[in-house]
Amino acid sequence: VTGGATPAPAERMQRFDLKRIGPADVRERLGVVLKAEGLTAKSDALGMLARAADGSMRDALSLTDQVLSLGGGDLTAERVREALGLVHEDEHLALLDLVAERRAGDVFAQVGRLADHGVDFGILLSDFAELLRAQLAVVLGGSLPEVSERLAEELPKRAAHFSAGDLLRMLNLLVE
Repeated sequence: VTGGATPAPAERMQRFDLKRIGPADVRERLGVVLKAEGLTAKSDALGMLARAADGSMRDALSLTDQVLSLGGGDLTAERVREALGLVHEDEHLALLDLVAERRAGDVFAQVGRLADHGVDFGILLSDFAELLRAQLAVVLGGSLPEVSERLAEELPKRAAHFSAGDLLRMLNLLVE
């Protein structure tokens, strides 16, 4: 190479292997940050923020700030849902029940109702996929992933309505 800069020797390079942070770690760190700021947060709210951040602590802090900017006292699951446009888990459970009962016509009516309320379908499908993954874990006899107390209580009740194959097919369809 003439007239140009020579490449830096390998010993001068730094390599950073970055990876996503697990939801439990994000939730724990958010709790520490909020406590240091004199704020309280419900466990479900922290879990929702951790899942929404998708492994990014910076995003988790930004989302938390967004929720807190809307005012109010404690950081609750309801406040997080409102601020981030998340669908209440009861709506997801209702959809899961309709699917389990093979009531396709009612699924369309429920989704239409959600659309009338301005639901972000990207978020709805992503959250529903997480619900299906958690249900699959229950059906396979594994431990539940990071879910709310309500879902941890409700999903085992629905396990008999689904086979692992059905849940995998639904997950594949959602991914597509």
